[in-house]
Amino acid sequence: MNGGDGGGGDRGGDVAPALLPEDRHEQILASLVLPTWTSGACAQRRPVAVFVAGQPGSGKSGMSALVKAALDQRGGAVLVSSDLYKRMHPQYSELLAEDDRTAGRRVRSTVRRWQAEIEAHVRRGRFDTVVETALADPDEFRAAAGAYRRAGYRIEVAVLATPEPWSQLSVLDRYLSQAEASGAGRYVGWDNHDDCARGLLDTLAVLEAERLADLVTVFARDGSVRHRDELRDGRWRHPPGAVDAVARERSRPWSAAESWAFRRELAAIERRLGGDRVPAERRLAVAAAVERASALAEPQRRSAQVRPGAPGVDYHRLSPDEHRRTFEEQLVPGLLDGGIPQARPVVVYVMGQPGAGKTGISRLVRRALAARRPVLITAEDFKTAHPDYRELLGTHPRGAGAMIRADVKRWQAQAEEYVRLRRGDAVIELAPGGPEVFRASAARFRQAGYRVELVVLAVRAADSRQGTAQRFARATATGHRPVARFTSPSGHDRCYDAVAATVQLAESQRAVDSIVVLRRDAQQLWRNERLPSTALLHPPHAGWALAAERLRPYTPAEATRFLAVQRCLRAALPQYRDDLAQIDALARPLLPARLRPTPLPRSRAHAEAPLVRLAPSAEDHPIS
Repeated sequence: MNGGDGGGGDRGGDVAPALLPEDRHEQILASLVLPTWTSGACAQRRPVAVFVAGQPGSGKSGMSALVKAALDQRGGAVLVSSDLYKRMHPQYSELLAEDDRTAGRRVRSTVRRWQAEIEAHVRRGRFDTVVETALADPDEFRAAAGAYRRAGYRIEVAVLATPEPWSQLSVLDRYLSQAEASGAGRYVGWDNHDDCARGLLDTLAVLEAERLADLVTVFARDGSVRHRDELRDGRWRHPPGAVDAVARERSRPWSAAESWAFRRELAAIERRLGGDRVPAERRLAVAAAVERASALAEPQRRSAQVRPGAPGVDYHRLSPDEHRRTFEEQLVPGLLDGGIPQARPVVVYVMGQPGAGKTGISRLVRRALAARRPVLITAEDFKTAHPDYRELLGTHPRGAGAMIRADVKRWQAQAEEYVRLRRGDAVIELAPGGPEVFRASAARFRQAGYRVELVVLAVRAADSRQGTAQRFARATATGHRPVARFTSPSGHDRCYDAVAATVQLAESQRAVDSIVVLRRDAQQLWRNERLPSTALLHPPHAGWALAAERLRPYTPAEATRFLAVQRCLRAALPQYRDDLAQIDALARPLLPARLRPTPLPRSRAHAEAPLVRLAPSAEDHPIS
């Protein structure tokens, strides 16, 4: 069968075939081709023919080697591949050096005759066989499958659903490797590559409709199975799905690792093009193919983002299609639907730095608005929806949020717009990076006719820093990979400062109808309303209330609770000793003098014994 690799860079265009005299053809077949490729095979009572299918560069050779190794356990199998026989044509090397675009086509007729005769020899001998093929011609496969069935074979098809950008790069890599080694390589033009990729889908449709195989399996590029179906009593066990499985896998959005690997491979091929091994007349065509592979990948690969540390970029930003699909298929039905349109809708922002307790307060707000069925909008839900987030938490618990921030911010903006268009109430948890975030969001809700309320959590820096550590410790207590982030000190402090700046801005903005300052336990410290005249009911003292609570000394009960949690955290997170020391330092000026812990010793040689010995109650062990 046609391997799909014999064409050149120009579509169509007849070339003179390099035919061999009949006696020479038979002599090479009998003395070289058959002995080389069928030696060691043995007859089987129930022989198997496995067709390994994919466009050029899809990875058929590697898969064929694995399948043949498995069949060899039955006594020996035959590998059938047109690429193997091209090299046995006495003129092929010369033709390849002369014009690598047409060499394959010029020996094609001879190679096909050899392949047909080898397959006939295999069927007569009832040898297991692995046929490497593009599977691009339905009529060819129909004829081949019929011949094997009449010979009593079980027919299996293994399809490689390799994305076309990757197969295009693999073709170029093979060409460059051959050119670097011998000065001449086998070049597959993109027209041939694309024809084979399309033809494979057509053949699979015929295969399933006419039940031309006993088993069909679709593999991803990494070897994982994407679809598997088998004939039982003349019927497929499942609805035909091979065509859809191949199409889905080819167009599936890539992960960050796949995008990064593709970019590295692309750069490596571009560097190799600068060598003198590639003929100058071919360099332009190959360079065009590189650009084409890059363009093919654009809809699927992730966008590069700048990051401060090495290697300077990452690929965790989703492709536009994956971003849209996640929002429409996961976030909307799971989180955003269900609100009730209101004549006078309300949006309530629950604002605080990380670890301040926003989740508990937003729960209270939603309970108060339960009859109106408000929609909760929180960045935590958007982070969880990102396909890389859980993995990043395991490797970068302090930077996972920042690495997916671009997608999270876009989803948040889309979610807010989705709710506004439906005029439902919303409760938005906000840990601002700056006052502008709140200002822009509140203005859009105000313009849409919403009442805008702001609930601010006034929490000491030591308490919220401890809250982030406590959340992380709880997630790691089971010994499994963490499912919670551990906010970095710089990330916490940036939000801590931004909360104060946002409160100051909010009191000066007419878009805000109400400001409430609460303690973490929901005790109200300050409330101000904007009158219909747009004047505030009270002087703008929300910022003062926030600052006063943040600097309020601990009561003895609060101090006992804080220190008990610190002891638990030192036992649970010894690797974050420096962070816990910073938290101690933040709290120390506000603790009762008799309970203030002494600073941790600088030397790491000292044992980490508890610095304050208290008898905490059972409720003082929140991590266990």
